[in-house]
Amino acid sequence: MSSKLGRRVGAAALTAVGVGTAVVAGGGAVASAQPAPPTSTTMTCSSANPLMWAPPFTWTVNAASGESLRPGGTALEPSILLSGGNELPAPPGGLIPSIGVNWYGTRVSVDWHNTTTGATGHSVSDEAAWQQKPGIPINRTWAGTGTVSFTVTVQTGAGWWFVNPQNAVCRGTISVVPGR
Repeated sequence: MSSKLGRRVGAAALTAVGVGTAVVAGGGAVASAQPAPPTSTTMTCSSANPLMWAPPFTWTVNAASGESLRPGGTALEPSILLSGGNELPAPPGGLIPSIGVNWYGTRVSVDWHNTTTGATGHSVSDEAAWQQKPGIPINRTWAGTGTVSFTVTVQTGAGWWFVNPQNAVCRGTISVVPGR
């Protein structure tokens, strides 16, 4: 009887070692789901200055899952919303804008790929002109819900975005979620 018990204990020990080795080697590992990307991200990207006498600068671009109304639409839809700024100095305050030659224009374009649905697309922002401190113009990108990878191109020009435009390119991935 003790010989049988010894064989059973030995077999059980060998089985436990075999299963443990298989799990460590990956043969019996249970696949773990990748966590979803966050619903917002902050990116930085550098740009040459379109004004030849001014130094290069860095944009900070915030992308977040949100909701916006399509032109002519009646309901808010999930979208990527952008905001941000840069490290250029702010103009002095006052009732009359300072007179000078440091004026900028900006436009933002977004190329996106929704990896959940397979859809791709391109969006272009409103255009801003004659700003002493450029910012991110209003941009709405309707990419659908899911995980969305995107490339943001901030075009900064002298006075208008198309005069000596300089591009800053940021890349990110967020989860676009339905509104509440």
